[in-house]
Formats: sequence, C-alpha cells, structure tokens
Amino acid sequence: MSKVKTFSRVFPSYHPRKGQPTYFIEKVWQSLYNMGKIDNCLGSPLLEKELENFSNPSHFITPKWHTIRAGKHFKVGDYFSPRVWSDKPYTSKQITISPDLQIKRIWDYEVVVPKKGVEQWFLNGTMVSESNEYMQQWFNCNLIKEIAKNDGLELSDFLNWFKHPSNFSGQIICWSESVEY
Repeated sequence: MSKVKTFSRVFPSYHPRKGQPTYFIEKVWQSLYNMGKIDNCLGSPLLEKELENFSNPSHFITPKWHTIRAGKHFKVGDYFSPRVWSDKPYTSKQITISPDLQIKRIWDYEVVVPKKGVEQWFLNGTMVSESNEYMQQWFNCNLIKEIAKNDGLELSDFLNWFKHPSNFSGQIICWSESVEY
C-alpha cells in the first residue's frame, strides 16, 4: 500500500515568498514527462488552472526529481501517492497528481547546527558542506545547489524552506534512477 505524500502548492507562511506558487505539481509532472512516464504535462483541469497566466509554461518548469521529508520512513522499492490539497491544507480534499511513484533512490539527509552561525550538511552520513554565516564559506556548495534544484527550488528558496540555519534530519526520496549524489 502506498503512503500519501502531499506537496505544497504555495510557499509556507514562514518563507519570504509566503503564499506564492511553488509549481511543484508542474515540476513533478515535468520529471515524469522527461522519464517517459506520462505523455504530456498539460491537459489536467488542475494544471490548466495553475498555468492560466502563462503562455508557454515549458520555459519555466524545471523537473522536481525528489522530495525531502523529515524522519526515515521510506526505503527503495516503496511506493507513494503524490497529492496536493484542493484548498486549505488538512481541511480540504486531496488531489492525486500522478499515479503512485516507486522510490528508486534514498539518501539520508541531515543539517546540524552545533553552534550559532555554523552548520554542517550530511548526505548518507558524510559531511558534504559546511557554512559559517559570518564568512559565508561553503565547500562543495555545488552539491547543495544541485540538491536544491533537483528538489524544485532555487538555493535561497531551499534554504528558507528548511529554516536555514536549523537542524533537520530526514531523507531525500527520489523517483528517478538518473539522479546521483
């Protein structure tokens, strides 16, 4: 049985872009289209409503290849049902945005802030980046940018989504075999 995972249609209230669209539906659909899993990213009434202000959406839709979730509840081979809320989260109906997706890859993902101003980012237990807010020094920053992009976000939006700098422990849940970290 698939687990339900909801994707946010707008940036959360604590984010600088609160209330603005995330385009996660379109980005998930674009990844499925690129993988040959669906014939077309357009044609759904839900998607048409989301895109009504854009004349050529394919120019701004970049694929979302994975999602990052707190906890460690998934393993490779599991399925999940990607959904969005039809209106207000937790009080409205859920809309399924694609067939159930099989998880192809998983990485443990952790951000640790051991002292104010310094944070360390870990992927499968290996530190991949460290930043000091005063010196703004990052090593392997390109990997963090790639993770953000594959999650459907610009780096600044990604950092704000995870309340940078704050502790986080979870998984990168990927439905594509082509993503490598």
